[in-house]
Amino acid sequence: MVDGFIFDMDGILFDTERLFNVCFKKALIEYGATNVDELIKGCIGRSTVESRAFCLSRLPEDFPYDEMQMKLREDFNERLAEGGMPIKPGVYLMLEYLKANRYPMGLASSSSRRSVTHHLVEANMTEYFSVVVCGDMVEKGKPEPDIYLKTLDMMNLRGKNVIAFEDSPNGLKAATAAGIKAIMIPDEIPYSEELKPYVYERFNSMTAALEALKKGEIS
Repeated sequence: MVDGFIFDMDGILFDTERLFNVCFKKALIEYGATNVDELIKGCIGRSTVESRAFCLSRLPEDFPYDEMQMKLREDFNERLAEGGMPIKPGVYLMLEYLKANRYPMGLASSSSRRSVTHHLVEANMTEYFSVVVCGDMVEKGKPEPDIYLKTLDMMNLRGKNVIAFEDSPNGLKAATAAGIKAIMIPDEIPYSEELKPYVYERFNSMTAALEALKKGEIS
């Protein structure tokens, strides 16, 4: 029996992770970074603060990280404004189905409160989530379980009866460490056998996950 659902945001609700990484790669190359793929992959699922620490530990001491980030954000926001909020396929259908069946829904995102609020408002999704926990609301971000433990506490739910939708290794590890059943819907990082201990189920899309839920295949 499932008592509630928790969603990651970037890469699960919105196709923003892919767009962000395009801008991230462009900015890193422009500022002279050479280990671009390692940096991008390592930051997926991490909070802004932890992404900064991760990158600085792998970049030259004189690398202008904060300046690079400003350029990156400007580029990302401009592209987002031009193209609109990119919603992942099947997301609205899943949210409407869960709402109609009175399932509690929470959001656990590594992004900042400002970014999460902006994205949810732009996509008209605020009504679906009774609880929203962001990366700057906990001491330790994913892959630590803090963000999921806080979300569970605020939803007054136990992890073993909750499903989380995640796309990144860091997110899957965080949900599993909190005792939650993590469903992987891959985005930028594909499934691999290394992730097997952290993946309860996996689907190619939210649409496929919804069909499985309707058939009683997710419990």
